[in-house]
Amino acid sequence: MKRVCSMVKAFHNLTVLKTMKKIFQILLAIFSLSIFSQEKYLEIENDLKIGGKNVKSAFSVVDENTGNFAIFLDDDNALYGYLYSPGLDLVRRFASEGLPKQFSQIIGYSIQGKKIRLFLKDSKSKIFGSVLFDFEIGSTEETVYDFKLKHELYVEGYTDESKFYLITLLKGTNELNFYVFDEGKPFQKESINIKGTPFFNNLGAIINLNELMGTGGKDLNRSSYGFNVDKIDSESPNSIETTSSIVKMYPGKSGFKLTVDAQRRTYILDFSTSNLSYTVSTIDKPTTSGTEINSNSFILDDKIYIISASTEEMIFSIKKLASGEELKNFRVTKNEEIPFKNTPIIQEGGKLKNYRILDKTSQFLRRMSNEDIGVATTKSNNNFVVTLGSKKEISSGGAPMMMPGFGIPVGSIGSFAVTFNPTFFAYGNYTSTKATRIESWFDEDFNHLKGEIPENVFDKISEAGLKLPSTDAETVFKLGNSYIWGFYDQKLEKYILYRF
Repeated sequence: MKRVCSMVKAFHNLTVLKTMKKIFQILLAIFSLSIFSQEKYLEIENDLKIGGKNVKSAFSVVDENTGNFAIFLDDDNALYGYLYSPGLDLVRRFASEGLPKQFSQIIGYSIQGKKIRLFLKDSKSKIFGSVLFDFEIGSTEETVYDFKLKHELYVEGYTDESKFYLITLLKGTNELNFYVFDEGKPFQKESINIKGTPFFNNLGAIINLNELMGTGGKDLNRSSYGFNVDKIDSESPNSIETTSSIVKMYPGKSGFKLTVDAQRRTYILDFSTSNLSYTVSTIDKPTTSGTEINSNSFILDDKIYIISASTEEMIFSIKKLASGEELKNFRVTKNEEIPFKNTPIIQEGGKLKNYRILDKTSQFLRRMSNEDIGVATTKSNNNFVVTLGSKKEISSGGAPMMMPGFGIPVGSIGSFAVTFNPTFFAYGNYTSTKATRIESWFDEDFNHLKGEIPENVFDKISEAGLKLPSTDAETVFKLGNSYIWGFYDQKLEKYILYRF
């Protein structure tokens, strides 16, 4: 009898557990729906690979002419490509084993019909190759190009519809080289020697473009001048990590702007890829009192936003990009409160791995004058959100700092950096900021608005991600008028994308 009772009790407990588990699953489903008020856009079954199915990274390529888009999933051994139509029909999917291990960064792409060619470089920016995904017939083609950079410095890659441009700078000169890749044709090398507008260092001496890009006009007395270029998606929210670079590229339709920030002025090189022509212009920066002056700029539409700071004062200026005419400026000294800030002065990151509030403007200015300074402007309906601040590179024994492309190049197709998507780069830096900064809110005439800074799309994506146990292999890209956020769900073995 006792045994029967025990069995009944055990059965009852099992039934209760099953019921509770079912209730928990229902509640979890309801909770998941409450987390994601956004539309689930697409689910990709990760069943091309046999065995372990972890996805290390992911990225996208969008064909703006047809609306087709490709999602690439990467593991330690292969790169898997999925091409979708605008109606989310799967055109084709297959894998490539990729190029040799020396290739570590994907720097751009070209599109011709259903052919997508991904361009790669090695970690030293000397050797280049490509992988062609032909979604028409389901095959790949791997190419290592027969040139190696010797006296040239890699600048960036740029995609203009069916063409890819590999841009380099001849060391110690004003000469830029454009390697033009047009699908189905041998690549062509074109050279542009920047003439007409002299480049000056901060002491007023004429220097070449290579020196300017490598030093920002500072007299560093070096024999070689390497540099980094950050690609900017000015339509997306940006952080100080992204915008504090000396050299920035703003990709556009049929061309791009390359800006170089010196202490006293911003140089703007505007390139047209339709005929490989260029113009050079300069925008003067406001004069700031103090000995050590730091400055930078940010371009959004037809305006340029400039920040200049010393330990004594800070000036934020808005000017017309075409003429340099100043529309508005805000000046603050070290003994004043900042009247146009909507947030406290936040110091985030560093060894403390958290943030603290700085009480005094003088503390903020001291950091702005000694660290990498930056300004970022984002549209918010008809208004603008401006971030002003600085970042400091921190050397430590921990994980490496995030690099352009939101990845770490460790030398194989299974662990590469993707540097051609500025939206993804902006998201990665925005959600892991390590800057000292303030945020301000202005109307369309740049009058300061009081109140709380409105949420932007990256805030919404970040909040959604925090509510999940894990979001591996994230990617963010723009598709039409929407932002698409994707991540890998290990339990479901699916790559899931949401529309924001």
